[in-house]
Amino acid sequence: MFKKTIAFLLACSCMCFFPIQANAEEGLDYSTLDNDEIIQSIGLIENYFLSCSTGTKKIHIKMKTIGSWQMDEIGFKNIQIQRYTGSGWYTEKTISSLTTTNAFTYYISDYTTSVLGGYYYRVSLDHYAKNGSTTESCNNFCGSVWID
Repeated sequence: MFKKTIAFLLACSCMCFFPIQANAEEGLDYSTLDNDEIIQSIGLIENYFLSCSTGTKKIHIKMKTIGSWQMDEIGFKNIQIQRYTGSGWYTEKTISSLTTTNAFTYYISDYTTSVLGGYYYRVSLDHYAKNGSTTESCNNFCGSVWID
């Protein structure tokens, strides 16, 4: 017990004699950052996941939104299937919102939809949660996949 007390007092005295200083990073102008780069969670969405894989003229989507507790509504909104044409990403298909009510999480293990093919494809969506009058959404993209 005596050794623990001595160790504690020694640690406290070291903190007094060797203070930790934090310096602001110079040269970074925060006024030029886009609003999207500063993300503040309000705490409804705890975690999320999105991935896509290829099929024959189809894209398979795995998506999950995890709330911090049971939500009035939780799921996915603004779902877009996008293809890359060489000059940018273009929306080929828009899918209606997929949500459920009174749930902690919403998980879809294999949502499949057909595409034209012959391009790289990706999925863009917003993970969404609503509790009372408060809503939160987080935009997400999956990695691109080639679909014949």
